[in-house]
Amino acid sequence: MENKSIWQYGIKSLKYNKLDKDIRCDVLIIGGGIAGLSCAYFLKNSKYKTVLVDKNMCGMGISARSTGKLTFMQDLIYNKIKDNYDENKALMYLNSQKDAVKIVRDIIIKNNIACNYDKTPSYVFTSDIKKLENFKKEIVFYDDNNIRYKVKNSIPVDYPCLYSLRVNYGGVFHPLKYLMALRSIVSKDIDVYEDTTIVKLYKRNGGYVVHTDDNHIIKATYVVVCTHYPFFIVPFFLPFKSSVEKSYLICGESESNKGIQLISNENVSISIRYHTDKGKNYIIYGRCSHVVCNHLDTRKQYKELIDEYKKYFKGKIKCYWLNHDIMSYDCIPYIGRINNSNLLVACGFNKWGNTNGTIAGKVIYDIIMGRGNPYIELFNPCRGLSWNNFKNLVIYNFNTMSRYILNKLSPSMGYYEDDVKIEMIDGKLCGIYTDKDKKRHIVSNICPHMKCNLIFNYKDKTWDCPCHGSRFDIDGNVMFGPAVYDIKIDKKETSD
Repeated sequence: MENKSIWQYGIKSLKYNKLDKDIRCDVLIIGGGIAGLSCAYFLKNSKYKTVLVDKNMCGMGISARSTGKLTFMQDLIYNKIKDNYDENKALMYLNSQKDAVKIVRDIIIKNNIACNYDKTPSYVFTSDIKKLENFKKEIVFYDDNNIRYKVKNSIPVDYPCLYSLRVNYGGVFHPLKYLMALRSIVSKDIDVYEDTTIVKLYKRNGGYVVHTDDNHIIKATYVVVCTHYPFFIVPFFLPFKSSVEKSYLICGESESNKGIQLISNENVSISIRYHTDKGKNYIIYGRCSHVVCNHLDTRKQYKELIDEYKKYFKGKIKCYWLNHDIMSYDCIPYIGRINNSNLLVACGFNKWGNTNGTIAGKVIYDIIMGRGNPYIELFNPCRGLSWNNFKNLVIYNFNTMSRYILNKLSPSMGYYEDDVKIEMIDGKLCGIYTDKDKKRHIVSNICPHMKCNLIFNYKDKTWDCPCHGSRFDIDGNVMFGPAVYDIKIDKKETSD
């Protein structure tokens, strides 16, 4: 089995040009995932000159590692939002997710996009009797807001289930095929630059000056940061408002496509959906989600994933992959202006990036165009805190700070074998990985984002930040942010 997502198979696309000059525009979109491309889609025929940049190839980041689900049934989320705020906000969030599903469906139909889209019923289920109270509370919200549902004591999958809710609203699609189509559509009207990393920005003369890693400058009136994790800390301070969760997914062959999607309400959440492509059926199974500062040895989590999969499903495993999700403190994403400025963000999608990234594009478009949108205040990145939200923030920051301190005190993990060492070299703390050919790969062990010590991921052969999720390959090249700088050091690789 291969270490890549099922969506990355068979995708062939030429890269767009790398930015090689200074430019000026009205709107700069940073990040070509589903949020950035959705925003570009809405802006492509506007009066504003729009530019989109991505550090890699559009669509090939976190968006290419999702489950490809589209639904408002996102576990038992609405009673949580109701507790954090009130029923009106919970209902607004539900409506935003319905709107997002409709937007995706309409874009697919209007542009005749072949992306394996199918309508599916959505299930949330549990095999834990202690969780039934959660379902009762969610059902009250459904009843109060005329949401049609069915209660069952089973699911259409041979998997343990004591209780389930089903709604006939949702869909699944091939997220990367969809994004490749959006990329092609928007590039006809706006400039798209790839392999272009943004490293800093600052305000000047009523607009923004943005610098790339190649020392080129982009001047823009509006800057929309749609990266998975914003690369800057000030003025938004996302590291103190969120946590990062790691999820493990596996894709195996299936005899049939049952045409459903499921999520469990468990201490260890389970995700299941089916996919058909070129006449072959697959089941996508995910579990073991946890904050990145816990369970550092990913081999254990992958083993649990594979063992669990083999216990319930018989198909041959095709591939596996890992994904990161930014979790907000109140179950609602951060979408919109930062402090009433022309700097806007879209992040913190809480595992539901396909719907939240889509609605982010529409909300940001309406903000820039000066139009009303019912979700602007709901998603306001600078919204106030309730007591419940404050407690969540304290927990998030305590977990991250604890890991930061522990790794500073002991940067070498107990699970490291002889092929991984943490050593001081010329006054720098370095991580050293010796590959099977005895070649040593030496990198800095400090994450450029907020100086956390990195850990080695044996399964993926990467150096990962256990605080905020940045990832680097064995030679120090940044793969996923928030870090924007590599961890290469001047000392060249050496051989034993």
